[in-house]
Amino acid sequence: MSGDPVVRPETPEDRPASLEIERAAFGGPLEAAIVEAVSDDAGAFALVATIDGSVVGHVQLSRAWIGEEPVLALGPIGVAPDRQRRGIGSALVSAALEEATRRGERAVILLGDPEYYGRLGFVPGSRYGLSNPYAGRTEDGFTIEEEDFQLAVLGEETAASLTGEVRWHPAFG
Repeated sequence: MSGDPVVRPETPEDRPASLEIERAAFGGPLEAAIVEAVSDDAGAFALVATIDGSVVGHVQLSRAWIGEEPVLALGPIGVAPDRQRRGIGSALVSAALEEATRRGERAVILLGDPEYYGRLGFVPGSRYGLSNPYAGRTEDGFTIEEEDFQLAVLGEETAASLTGEVRWHPAFG
């Protein structure tokens, strides 16, 4: 019988399982390669979800910028295919936002489904006059839409300083 997921900081011992989760969740090596490229950079951190001691989910956060303002980019985020649609991804996102707030970060950005991430506190970047630098690009047959770029502002006083070009780590290419 499986218990509830426990979300905690990723340890070096978790990394192989985290990379395998990303490969399995996305069906290829791209997301795992992004994790490997950003995970040891300044400001980056990752969380894992475990059930009965086994890693079943992973979320990576890495440094990004809006203008000259450092923010965090959330992603990749993956859940083992046999554990999806059980709230593990939502738990990872909520814990990531809590940890980002605890670390004094000002905002978290991502590319993702507005309906899903909207439930978790993200709003369209356009609400702050920001544009999606990846809009119109296609990845594996689907087009990245303007509204896929979203952010969670971690303190309303931050909103006024969020102006300028949005830049992810070069690994997101």
